[in-house]
Amino acid sequence: MKSTLLKSALPFAVIALASAFSATAENIEQQMDVPMGGTLDLRTDAGSIEIRTHNQPYAVIEVDVRGRDQEDFEVVTQMRGDTLEVIGEVESNNWNRSLQVKFEITVPEDFNIEVDTAGGSISIDDLEGNIDARTSGGSIQVGEVHGEVELHTSGGSIKTEAIYGPLNAHTSGGSIRATFAEQLTEDASLETSGGSITAYLIKDIQVDINASTGGGSVRTDFDIDGRVKKQSIKGEINGGGPELDLHTSGGSVNIRSL
Repeated sequence: MKSTLLKSALPFAVIALASAFSATAENIEQQMDVPMGGTLDLRTDAGSIEIRTHNQPYAVIEVDVRGRDQEDFEVVTQMRGDTLEVIGEVESNNWNRSLQVKFEITVPEDFNIEVDTAGGSISIDDLEGNIDARTSGGSIQVGEVHGEVELHTSGGSIKTEAIYGPLNAHTSGGSIRATFAEQLTEDASLETSGGSITAYLIKDIQVDINASTGGGSVRTDFDIDGRVKKQSIKGEINGGGPELDLHTSGGSVNIRSL
């Protein structure tokens, strides 16, 4: 493995992998001081992402790269203000490349997460902060979050533990299972082009519910003041409030009470 350090006004590290045609794993590990309440901004052309949390004021970046084309993958890290930037880039345009990449990053519990991968699953531990997670293919799973949550995948399931804050989750294919652990203060939505939706709500939640399916049925544990049909529900729960949209093109919609 070849490592190159580029000096600039900001801490900046470029770690290049060079073991041509070798299937042996190459491991990168780096520790960087970060402020509590900062942000992780991770963008990668390939790979799965696992975000862990701890109660320390530093981040640990671990990257595992395997495959005969591992020399084509480069990892760049830098601090920009309160933001830790991590970039994974594929230098070759060979779409038949053999490359498997996994990011494991540990950040403080009080942190914001912005991650985007061109292909791979995303997993995020319990967090005090906002999340914006996107993948072009793969599942997304998040733990208990106190903050705003945006989740998008072009293919794969989405699952959350207790969310204390606004949640919007969208998948082009796969099921969604989400828990709203407190009263909504703004609109929220769960949407899938294929798969079921299960939303868990606190029993005294006040929302305007708009749920529908193109194939399957809609079921609820709550009394609805409004229109209730086999494949759609539109009305108020406990007097109404912010709008909660639940839509699937194929599959069931289940609205459950915690």
